[in-house]
Amino acid sequence: MTGSFRTLAALPTSSVAAGPSRPLRCIHATSSFALGGREIRIAELINLAGGSAEHEIVALDGRTDASERIEKGIEVTYASPPGGRGPFGRIRSIRALLRVRRPDLVLTYNWGAIEWIVAAGSLGIPVVHHEDGFGPDEVEKRLRRRNAFRRFAFRSATAVIVPSIVLRSIAQDEWGQSSPRLHYLPNGVDTERFRPGDAKPVRADERLVIGCVGRLRGEKDQASAIRALARCQHRDRLRLVLVGDGPFEDEWKALAVSEGVAEFVDFRGPVRDSAPCYREFDVFAIPSKTEQMPISLLEAMATCLPIVGTDVGDVSAMLSDANRGAELLVPPGDSNALARVFDAVVELGEARPELGASNRDRVKRDFERESCFGAYLEVYRASAASGRFEAP
Repeated sequence: MTGSFRTLAALPTSSVAAGPSRPLRCIHATSSFALGGREIRIAELINLAGGSAEHEIVALDGRTDASERIEKGIEVTYASPPGGRGPFGRIRSIRALLRVRRPDLVLTYNWGAIEWIVAAGSLGIPVVHHEDGFGPDEVEKRLRRRNAFRRFAFRSATAVIVPSIVLRSIAQDEWGQSSPRLHYLPNGVDTERFRPGDAKPVRADERLVIGCVGRLRGEKDQASAIRALARCQHRDRLRLVLVGDGPFEDEWKALAVSEGVAEFVDFRGPVRDSAPCYREFDVFAIPSKTEQMPISLLEAMATCLPIVGTDVGDVSAMLSDANRGAELLVPPGDSNALARVFDAVVELGEARPELGASNRDRVKRDFERESCFGAYLEVYRASAASGRFEAP
């Protein structure tokens, strides 16, 4: 680990009552703490920080499933979001909460927590904001009013972190962000936890398993994978496993029935630990309409899986040269093109493990957890040092 949460002497004494050895008090404001890529990264960073920080998580939707990924012995509490009518009413309520809690650092995530940036910044509390991507309403183009508010709110942020090259360009061009406030920090993965198994499990049907891991949401578009399976020439040699839950589960189960492939689509539901799931797969699919730098993709690559899917965000840039050269990425939303890719990966035969091994090599070289997430912790440490908490 190259960085850690530490209380620095530069923090004001009103904020650091217990002296320089007191753990840093952090509040995380996020739209959800359900199991997903962003939430997994939050949990990993909390684990890496260890006992040098105390964390309070405010999940705006009330979900805290990702708490399962936080190691035992690390102090984390959960709080309900403050009320308030309209954005300015909510900002006043958040200010009141922060005056009581008196955190050393506020960590905000995506559009859902943007009011926390304004509230904390107005009190002189350091804020590190993370932008990880967009919902279906901003896939093609960001909403003008949201962009205007982002530009305004980000003036109050101590730092803005983006994990992808695409998001860095958006932050610069649309939100007016630049160094030293803007930080491009790739996600990382624990390559010891996510690693290939000794041998693939024996399957009675001998079908090649294509797996997806993620919430069942519109922008993740697992529906395209179901349609692709139905259109494959080699559909009799494939099985599709979908790990995760979400609002589209019932609709996509019905889709699998209507497409005639329900028998060969396994809706696995949410799992406590996704690492064993990757070891069951032969291929990992990412059919999303929008992504930036998906952690599930890093986990699959670390598990020695070849990757197929859509060419969105940084997906292509993340892959090994060999996997990228195999031309297994297609435009989003095109289930016919995805079907052709599914057929192509079947026909690769013994070349599949070689692609998977090249992906793991790429992850170990560029996306190891300690080096990537250590850079996040360095930004947190430096941001906390700038605190000037306004007295109540």
